[in-house]
Amino acid sequence: MINVNSLLRSKSTKIFLLLLLVIALGLWAISYSLLTYQNKDMDWEWYDFGGVQVTRTTDTHQLLFRRVYPFQQAVIFTSLTLDNRFDLFTVFNHPCSPDHPYTVTVSSGKEPQQQALICDDNGRELSFRLVMTIPHPLTITFGQQSITFQPRHWALAFLKKDQFIQKNKHYFCTKKHFDACEYEWSRD
Repeated sequence: MINVNSLLRSKSTKIFLLLLLVIALGLWAISYSLLTYQNKDMDWEWYDFGGVQVTRTTDTHQLLFRRVYPFQQAVIFTSLTLDNRFDLFTVFNHPCSPDHPYTVTVSSGKEPQQQALICDDNGRELSFRLVMTIPHPLTITFGQQSITFQPRHWALAFLKKDQFIQKNKHYFCTKKHFDACEYEWSRD
């Protein structure tokens, strides 16, 4: 039988427990910083272990996904337009001047295309929007940094499902299906 008191008095056990505590605190700090990085005043939660985060907008209750790329100081937000096209909104945390033109290279297996970046009013972020009917893998390059958008890692079908449920709220609400009654469709 194991003597718990003697085990807790052991120096190696104390070091192991301290190391475990440091690792747990480190993981919590990293997780918290990724959830609050460029959060656009929204409360993000982890959707899955692949790094995708999820929230709903406060005004329209639209479902949004995002992925943070901390080393590239970038974020990709994904949502649906009213006509069910995928809207990819990419933000780079980079100082800018509204008078200066900035571009990003978007590669999708075809010929790379240049997209204009928009400098925000405070001069700290550059962004661009890409709308696609069918999402396909992309590599987005800004300066020396590249980020990759892989649709298969995003659960994008859930965005369409959620939008369909919200558009047909009365049917799903009466069936007590999903959380249709919780959010009012207000994207008109």
